[in-house]
Amino acid sequence: MKLEQAAQQYKPVPLKALKRMVGEGLLTEPLDERDQHALQLLSRIWSDEWYVARMNMSFKSDKRALMLAFPNFGKIERYILCSYLPKEHGPRYRVSVRDVANNLRTYFHIEYPEFKIKRIRQIAYNMLRSCRGESRRLYLSLTALERQSMEKQHGKSVK
Repeated sequence: MKLEQAAQQYKPVPLKALKRMVGEGLLTEPLDERDQHALQLLSRIWSDEWYVARMNMSFKSDKRALMLAFPNFGKIERYILCSYLPKEHGPRYRVSVRDVANNLRTYFHIEYPEFKIKRIRQIAYNMLRSCRGESRRLYLSLTALERQSMEKQHGKSVK
């Protein structure tokens, strides 16, 4: 079976994810019977809210909120975005594009284009402005929900 056919048959697993799985050696192309069985299981798991919620519990609440608010962002983009968002309990300070680029080189060993860093910085600035941004409202509401659920869990564990 070809990847395009599999993406149609095993929704919600997207074609991009299938291509990455092939690239990482998790699946073969064309898909054999074993791969199709694995995708059938993966499709079943990802289409069930209960499993998805439990799997997402392994991430910290702020990371979960960012992943939900910005599903197209990868690890690097989320790191850049967080660099420009204020920390909840900490001093506020300005971060330059050059500093973020240097951090990416140091910690992730990649060269990331400055124009892309500037684009993500602008998204962060838009989120921080009260007058703009569906993404800001989404992020703030998601973080508030995450915080409430963490407080409820903490309250249950204390009792």
